[in-house]
Amino acid sequence: MAGHVACRPHCLLIGIFGLTLLAGCSEEDAYFVSAPEITFGSDVAGELTSTSDVNLNDGSRYDAHWLCSGSDAPESGIVRYELDAPFAARLSVFGEQGRWLGSVSSQSDGEPAVLMASADACHLLAVSGKDSSAFGPYHLVADPVPAASDLETGQPLVGRLRDGRTEYPLTLEAPAWVDLALSGDVNLDLSLSGEGVNQQASACAPGEQRLDTYLDAGEYRVMVERSEAAIQATSEPCERHLLTVGGVHRLEVGLNDLSDGRRNAGPLRDGDRITGDLQATSGNAYTLVVEEPSTVTLELRSSDFDTVLSIVGEGSNLVDDDGGNDSDSRLQTVLMPGDYRVEVSSYAEGHGEYSLDASVDAYGGELRNSGTLTLGETFGGNLAGGGNTYRFEVDAVSEVELDLDSSTFDPMLRLYGNGIDLRDDDGGGNNNSLITTVLQPGEYSLDVESYSGTGLYRLRTHQLDFEGRFSNGGEVATGEVVYGRLTSGSNLVYQLVLETARDVVIESTSGSVDTILSLMGNGVSEQNDDAGDMGHGSRIQRYLEPGTYEINVSSYGGNEGSVRLAIGD
Repeated sequence: MAGHVACRPHCLLIGIFGLTLLAGCSEEDAYFVSAPEITFGSDVAGELTSTSDVNLNDGSRYDAHWLCSGSDAPESGIVRYELDAPFAARLSVFGEQGRWLGSVSSQSDGEPAVLMASADACHLLAVSGKDSSAFGPYHLVADPVPAASDLETGQPLVGRLRDGRTEYPLTLEAPAWVDLALSGDVNLDLSLSGEGVNQQASACAPGEQRLDTYLDAGEYRVMVERSEAAIQATSEPCERHLLTVGGVHRLEVGLNDLSDGRRNAGPLRDGDRITGDLQATSGNAYTLVVEEPSTVTLELRSSDFDTVLSIVGEGSNLVDDDGGNDSDSRLQTVLMPGDYRVEVSSYAEGHGEYSLDASVDAYGGELRNSGTLTLGETFGGNLAGGGNTYRFEVDAVSEVELDLDSSTFDPMLRLYGNGIDLRDDDGGGNNNSLITTVLQPGEYSLDVESYSGTGLYRLRTHQLDFEGRFSNGGEVATGEVVYGRLTSGSNLVYQLVLETARDVVIESTSGSVDTILSLMGNGVSEQNDDAGDMGHGSRIQRYLEPGTYEINVSSYGGNEGSVRLAIGD
């Protein structure tokens, strides 16, 4: 072959590290091998048989051809070669000086190996089996490829470098999640730039780069340029079925629907169902624009890591770890108009795939997060962090009940002023709060707080004329309500005298004390700490014979405060 110094054919070895020459070739011809020459753009046919040369690296057979430019090369100077073989085959390419330029493999039942080459220089093509059992005919089908300069969604663009780089304009008429995929030489670099945007792609295999990002509407530039060194794979591995040489590359752009797509950033809107990928090094952030007071529900789920979800903006700083099922996160709250940042992160630096669902509904109810209230009112509020404070007045001695419930967080109540300071966490059953007490005339403050979480709540207030009496002990009768005060280390002891047998219900409640209720006497000894529907309140209900009984009220944990004792039948 003209221009090439011959070396014995058995000198050629195809291995995972490229082309090697066996001993027997002289030093001056160490970069050249003898192989048939084919014209650039022509089909190539051959067969691997038991007589084909052996790759000493793995025992597979190989066949090689020199591919050089001819007068009938296509105008674009680019030809696509597809390897058709009934066996799992590998296609490797070397430069004129013996430098390995890359390899690509096919599967016998899968996608074929493809080479895109330019007419700039001669290249050595080597077809080999993936192992020692691969034999049979093969066919490299040539297809001229027109060079393109415009990026179109879903239409792969094939181009060549000019002076080491090529730039493609990208215009977006609307915001979108953009996927860029580059297949090319192992030392090609892919980047994206525009107003406020400057991003670099990551490699998932030699010669394969990916860039996924959210972009607003506007003008952008996609740059492909040659790097001084091969780009190392740093992202999730992918398969390589396309090999390019001579600066040839294939670039594809995809635009995903924002309402049901894969993205790690960008806007959140009502109805969005997003799949994202959280890296271990940082969190992912989305933007949420609220146009009117709205109930916002965000649900974050992952089977790979313990999720953490937060909303920041307009004075809100909401965080949830395990508000959903198991280790998933859920936030439901009412947000005022404004711009918010929704952050997806993990507990203990976990990472992996997640799903994020968003629901935004106009809020039609009344929200009162502070101010003056009138006892007897029921209204809704939204706790966005810290606490919400209300104030009210009592004109006469009254029995007051304050009931706070929420389906989105664990609420707490604090009532203080005029010499009292009462708190309750779970006195209303489940995670809800309840304070029942007698208030003297005066001014009071009521704080709505959270043990964990934030969101909507309902506050119900009741005021009853005081019909009971104050007593820290002594005789009581059925139908009475008695208020006593527990001090540290003390009990309230009452005597109940029954003239006739009857059913009796005894209940003790407090806004500041976890009560323990005991009933003894006349052969009865019974105790109750927390009745199921009364939070930290206590209840004893049973049939009692005539006689005298002792009712004992104490505090679990030794807390002090006012206690309400009701004896019913």
